[in-house]
Amino acid sequence: MDIQRLARIAVIASVFIASTSWAQGPGADSGSLSSQYAGWAGGKVNADSLVDGLMSGRTITLVTTEGGRNVSLAGFTPAGAMSAREVKSALNAARQSLSRLGISRPTAEQIQAALIGGDILLRDGSTRQITGVVAQRTAPVAAR
Repeated sequence: MDIQRLARIAVIASVFIASTSWAQGPGADSGSLSSQYAGWAGGKVNADSLVDGLMSGRTITLVTTEGGRNVSLAGFTPAGAMSAREVKSALNAARQSLSRLGISRPTAEQIQAALIGGDILLRDGSTRQITGVVAQRTAPVAAR
């Protein structure tokens, strides 16, 4: 086998390996994570928004409905992009935090509070302030 042919085979193998790992990279992690949290997050659209927003550092918008009547809307922007492992850890921590409060089907506001902190409305009508598991990007304060 000559050097040129060997070099071509090495380049083709490298391109194949790179394209395979790229196809299974962040997108695959994102889809897998999203499907794991769809039931908890109130649906696939919310789970996609959570995972994609946390992984990219872009704004997350959540909408849930309770009993077909009460609509809950929440949105926030995380401080920055997170790895798939960090997103999974954050969503697990948020789910556990709400579970300890007896919440297994959270509203959009409850998910937001579990992630960035805030008040949680409990079933008995009381509120509890919790610390979020991820940082939120805030708008800069204008100089005076």
